[in-house]
Amino acid sequence: MRLGRLWVGVSANGARATFSYLAGYFPNDQDILGNRGQDAEAYGGMGLTFAATDWHPPGTPADSLLPVAVYGPTNDFMPNGRVVVPITSTTRHRFPEMIVDFAEVGLTYPGTHDPAALGGYTYDHLIDVTTQHVFGVDVRRRIMGWSQSFNDEYVMVDLELTNISADTLENFYVNMNEGNANMQFSALRNPPPSPGEFPSSAAATWMHYYGGLVGDTMRVFYEYHADNPDLTGDNMGAPAIAQGGRLLYAHFTYCVILHASDHPYSSPVDDVDDFLQPKVTYIGNATRFPNPPAGSDEYGSRNFWTIRGGYSDLYPMDTVHSWPGTHHGINNDDRNTPDYSQYPAGLKSATNNQKRFMSFGPYTFPPGTKLHFVYASGVTGLDLQLARQIGEAWQHKVLTDPPNMPDPVRGWLPAGFAFPSGATEVDKSKDRWISSGIDSVFRSAWRARWNYEHNFAIPQGPPPPEKVALTGNGTGVEIKWTASAAEAMPVFAGHRVMRRLGNADTSYYQEIYSSGPEDRGIEHVVTDNATKVGAQYYYYVQSKALIAPDDPNADPGTRGRVMLSSRMLIPDVTGSVRRYPPQDDLSKIRVTPNPYNISDPRILEYGWQSTSYYGLLFVNLPSTVTIRIFTENGDLVIEHFHDEPIKSGLWKWDLVSKNQQVINSGVYIAHFQTPEGDASYQKFVVVR
Repeated sequence: MRLGRLWVGVSANGARATFSYLAGYFPNDQDILGNRGQDAEAYGGMGLTFAATDWHPPGTPADSLLPVAVYGPTNDFMPNGRVVVPITSTTRHRFPEMIVDFAEVGLTYPGTHDPAALGGYTYDHLIDVTTQHVFGVDVRRRIMGWSQSFNDEYVMVDLELTNISADTLENFYVNMNEGNANMQFSALRNPPPSPGEFPSSAAATWMHYYGGLVGDTMRVFYEYHADNPDLTGDNMGAPAIAQGGRLLYAHFTYCVILHASDHPYSSPVDDVDDFLQPKVTYIGNATRFPNPPAGSDEYGSRNFWTIRGGYSDLYPMDTVHSWPGTHHGINNDDRNTPDYSQYPAGLKSATNNQKRFMSFGPYTFPPGTKLHFVYASGVTGLDLQLARQIGEAWQHKVLTDPPNMPDPVRGWLPAGFAFPSGATEVDKSKDRWISSGIDSVFRSAWRARWNYEHNFAIPQGPPPPEKVALTGNGTGVEIKWTASAAEAMPVFAGHRVMRRLGNADTSYYQEIYSSGPEDRGIEHVVTDNATKVGAQYYYYVQSKALIAPDDPNADPGTRGRVMLSSRMLIPDVTGSVRRYPPQDDLSKIRVTPNPYNISDPRILEYGWQSTSYYGLLFVNLPSTVTIRIFTENGDLVIEHFHDEPIKSGLWKWDLVSKNQQVINSGVYIAHFQTPEGDASYQKFVVVR
């Protein structure tokens, strides 16, 4: 599912898998986190662990009862799990037909395009699958995602459990976990940070559960980057010193519980939410959970002892103010220590792999009854451009505090938060800016709750354009698009075009065109003249839709505001280059830059930030010309026949020879020949 800032992979059997998002379309400008599924986490409804007492294993005598059983979706009895209703992936939208300089961009959004199958709900992607647990419990997982621009920070998971066995499951628990380990970052690759600066979210994170104390109004478990106390100074947010100080990790991942059954039910009208669920929360590395103290575990199972709250009771969040009957473990950001690892199952290691755990139960789960759980997992925090501005101001020691802080010392951080020893006031300002992501977590979680409570009927986001064509020419870059589906919406509110130079993480899109609801037509054309010849530009087009000021299904904070079609549905993986117009005087042909040096700041300025964008420009070419490049010794390096349909006077060579090898430093000779036989030569130098 690739709709918003959190991308998830879903395995049919609910167990661990290995997903990767690096190939194809992974837009770094949106700062996406992709969950790889390697630890079978709750993102995407995976990795559910069930526990029960006095359980009868399959294939054993009737009186063979296990005092306690704890099993995940795959186990000794079902090594591969069991899928009883095959997985389906249904989408509302396709990628537009994308054409860049007459070449089609061939990408397909994952899933089966079938809007009618989504019914009257407004989610834009639905993954649906049912598995059977070894306990004899059918688990239907429905994972939903929205492209609507106010609700694209999360995916929602709806779990329906049905006991189809003949046994009543006693002391039944549902346990799940999430964590930031094994995430893929879309925005930390171009340019990549130095190895010593790459944020290890698995090893250094604060974790906090809000919902365990009397008076809490939501159930939100969130995680964010912590200072590493083994390093000098305050590096919360992972500032990249070599890249101007930009904050590499100002994200918050979270899970908000929207519904948890109070008791098993037979009819949906009897399904009542129990706000005190999950009854158990805790954090840590599963390999480091302590053994139960003597006499505290009658079942002889450390796993079950932890799942039902024994570990949390040893190291509680708050014994005075907790909801009665609940077991909530410590929040490591609220213990008056700057060391995130100072708790029993903490560890300072690149392989820490610490998680946020939740247990729902205990239930007495009779045959034929159901349990129902709904939660949303999301990612929010500072956007890329603000994280860069804050990091640069921090590095230059001119950063000031964010506005509207609830606490002048800690910002949005908890009362027991401790800044690192020796942290300067500028360091603390940086941390306060990062802490504003907590406010973003609650705003995003609240919108997810509104969405669920309004039966997935929030306003439908506008569809992307059906077709987008980018063409670089002698006057600029021409952007053409058609968007009949969006324009047919009664709430259609116009279009906008976004542009950026190059595709580096530190380059940001700017709006170059914006229109209102009158902007309807069979085809739209905008020419961007404010471009540099030969530079690499990226564009995407979005449609707008107005949320009615009195729409009862829209949350009050979005009524009267404009939604945009999803950025995720505009795969601008190929840049367009403004051309020189052609001309016929061979003496005016130029090779630039000459000499060529990959480290030249002008190269970076033109958007050629990686090896795939090495480029030497041949300008003022005739419409049709053959270009042969030789070494100084006369060996042919490459031959190119220039005859583009746009009739361009520009050819960009990627410095790769006819044998698919990047050329060496040296002196080269370019030979130009027209179909009429006219010829000329130019010499140029390459320094690598």
